[in-house]
This record gives sequence, C-alpha cells and structure tokens, in this order.
Amino acid sequence: MEVGAHERELAMEALDAHRRAGRLERGEHAERCSTASRATSRAELEALFTDLPEPHPDLPAPQAPAAGRRVTGTPAAPEMPELPELVAPTGATIARHAGLISLLTPAVAALLFAVSGGRFPWIFILVPIVIAGVAVISHRHER
Repeated sequence: MEVGAHERELAMEALDAHRRAGRLERGEHAERCSTASRATSRAELEALFTDLPEPHPDLPAPQAPAAGRRVTGTPAAPEMPELPELVAPTGATIARHAGLISLLTPAVAALLFAVSGGRFPWIFILVPIVIAGVAVISHRHER
C-alpha cells in the first residue's frame, strides 16, 4: 500500500515522540526520520517501529479500490481545482514589471523631493524599501 506525505509526517511525529521520551538517540532518530521521509509504502513506515513501543503512527486504514476500477502501479494524481486567473493579479503584475518598478522608483522619489521643495529628504529611504518589496513579491510569483 503506497503512502503519501501525510502518512510520512505522522510517522515522523511518532519518531519525535520517541526521541523526546529518550528511546532514540539523535543519530538514530535522524536516520529513521530520513527513511520515513523517503518511504513509499506502508510496510517501510511500519518497519521503523518494530522495535519501539507505542506511540506508533496512526496510519489511515488502506482503502479498497472502487468497483470497476483497475488498480495500477502508480496512483492517479489528485485533480487540481480550477482557479480563476485573478487569484493574485496584483502580485503577478508586480512580478511581471519588477524591473520597470525598480528603475522608476528612484526617479519618482527624486520628483517628489523636488516638488516638495526639499522638505522631505526621508522620501529617499523609501527607495530601497520599495525595491526590496518588489523583489520579495517577484520571488514569490516565480514559482
């Protein structure tokens, strides 16, 4: 029976409990967690707890395939819900125009400084803040 990320996380949480209880040394805990993070079957996860008392991971019961469905070697990927294109329009727009925004920010600051008659020199502090914000937003939307 294949396992997913949720089952691997349950196993690592149980291993953490054994580490806190002093049943596993740091190195052995790290090795078992590494094995759990790469596990692809229920048997691999259960093998990590054969020499340990409770708690064991509370893995969900295996589900039988639906009638009429063929079981193959790899499970079908869950369907992603259709999302509207307007999920994050502002962030995506900023990411697309990051270079232009970064280029124009100092010019806009200089213009505002000149229009204010030089009364607000702190306006130039906003230049690196705006550029850093644009960089963060662009990085989040590169994925």
